[in-house]
Amino acid sequence: MEQAVLYRDLAGRGDLQELSRAVMRAACNNGSMTGVGVENMEVLRGLPDDDRLELAGIWARWYAHVENEGTAEEFRRDVDYLHTELLTVASGVASGLDGDLLAAERQERLFRLSDQYVIWSSHRIWELADAELAAGRTPDPAILAAFRRTNAAATLPGVRRTHAAANGTEPGMRNLLAKFPGPVLNPGEPWADQALKEVTAGGEPWQRLLAHAAPVTATAPSAKWRQTALALLDAAGPEAVRRAVLEWFELACLDRTIPLVGHPHLAFDVNARFDPYNAHVLRGLAWMLSFLPPQPDTVLALVGLVETSLDHRSGDAPRSPEVAEAGIVALARIGDRAARTELESLSRWVTHEGTLRRIDKALAAH
Repeated sequence: MEQAVLYRDLAGRGDLQELSRAVMRAACNNGSMTGVGVENMEVLRGLPDDDRLELAGIWARWYAHVENEGTAEEFRRDVDYLHTELLTVASGVASGLDGDLLAAERQERLFRLSDQYVIWSSHRIWELADAELAAGRTPDPAILAAFRRTNAAATLPGVRRTHAAANGTEPGMRNLLAKFPGPVLNPGEPWADQALKEVTAGGEPWQRLLAHAAPVTATAPSAKWRQTALALLDAAGPEAVRRAVLEWFELACLDRTIPLVGHPHLAFDVNARFDPYNAHVLRGLAWMLSFLPPQPDTVLALVGLVETSLDHRSGDAPRSPEVAEAGIVALARIGDRAARTELESLSRWVTHEGTLRRIDKALAAH
């Protein structure tokens, strides 16, 4: 609040040079995850357009001459830190007015994210993507995929209580994802690559079907989710969907086609894990199979998905317990003799506690 009052006072007096320094001092003192602050950014964006452009121009000039003017020393931050804050603040304040200001620098910084499993930047880096969208430019789908994975992985073991988790739960990032256009799945997994090809040919009904992912926190389909899924299955053709999903599940056991970079904090091979964003689509597809008339190959495909999801190829933890549990829920919903036999078989070898509890619950219900 005090900062906002100071900014308004300096702007009212026309002292944009001092305002530019006051904003950057706050951005550097607040910590990179806060930066200039959401409310303060709104104050700055509420200034007259000419003032906004002049401020952004000042920061752009600093960006180009940080090493030569001792600016990093003035703000008690290293050059890379100050570069990122200057880029973020200038992009945010000029957003919607001058999309070309620092555009090349913004795009280069975003490009560094394109091969990341999740985004570990300790700065509000999503604001750069937001500025690109405001300028009418859509960043590459690989950059969207990194943001999506960061949001989806925020609560996963190994990611909790990290910069990546903090990024994933930020309202600003969620708002960005809501308006960031891109493919319905993240490319780079064999099953997802194949699904993207087929839904492109299938048109809107298939696009909407894949977009109906399982809710992150749901352990089973709700009545509302099921109602929507049944309508989507009917629009795309139930048997055509069944055949396609069984084919995709066969491909789910294969490793990534586009390698990603992990992080020393993660003790698993990120390229042997399911993409955490795509995993919720897999969960939804498993549930959808249980809404269709039971077939022997459907049951076997769900068992295969459970087995793939529980393998330890990426390290000590299973590949995706969440996907495995969706397969168990689907088998329980099918509930015929073949499905129960497979659940009994799984109960004899599955060791993951959460999945085993889900199997025991399914067996006890029938």
